[in-house]
Amino acid sequence: MTTEAYAKVNLTLEVFGVRGDGYHALRSLVVPISLSDTLEIAPSAALSSDTGYDDDLVIKAARALDPSRGAEIRVAKRIPAGGGLGGGSADAAAALVALNEFWNLGCSREELCEIGAQVGSDVPALVLGGPVVMQGRGEAVGRVACPRLDLVVANPGVHTSTRDVYARCTPRDLAAPSATEACLAALETGDLGRIAASLANDLALPACRLHPEIADALASLRTAGVLGATVSGSGSSVFGLVESAARAEEVAESLRKKGLSAWAVHTL
Repeated sequence: MTTEAYAKVNLTLEVFGVRGDGYHALRSLVVPISLSDTLEIAPSAALSSDTGYDDDLVIKAARALDPSRGAEIRVAKRIPAGGGLGGGSADAAAALVALNEFWNLGCSREELCEIGAQVGSDVPALVLGGPVVMQGRGEAVGRVACPRLDLVVANPGVHTSTRDVYARCTPRDLAAPSATEACLAALETGDLGRIAASLANDLALPACRLHPEIADALASLRTAGVLGATVSGSGSSVFGLVESAARAEEVAESLRKKGLSAWAVHTL
């Protein structure tokens, strides 16, 4: 069995205070994009994967789904690791959905989301699929509407520590206007200028302070003339909104000439 594991960007990411379980409370508008890893699943008596990660979310997801079964899972990586695009979480989410079918378990998508919450904060959103608003530490997700958006994703080649970025973030007031609601309202209009102005990430500033390369990548996007840009997740990837797929290809090529890894993508 072969399946795609789609990366994500956060059109908004609002960070609130630390919860009783030690995680920050979040509110985020998460959308999958056309950049993906490919998972191949084959029968095996034992459970194995070739990701090479010490903290292998694919294996963790498979064991959370059914620890008694085996499978060989091979992952062809294209999503940069540690880049704020949910690569490991996307692989875990895709593994949950695919193994549920491969093993004939019959779990509902909602049940898979609950299992995914045990694996990682981004996993339930990516299991549910499509644009979602994610709240809590990531366990509460609900589908929302989002038009196709053409984006340029750029990665400066640094690996951010999510823990370190969050430690440098000043939580927002719960009573403050919701950036996520503002973005959803902009998406309803389909006005690209308004959507671009509504992009927001509370982790962008601490990520840029921790890694100036991220700030440089954002500056390169803006110099290239994107409509709006911000950081995805806790970095290090950044993304910019553009008018069309052709424009996305043009901007991505200009960034690659500057030595950045860059992709022309669209939302799914």
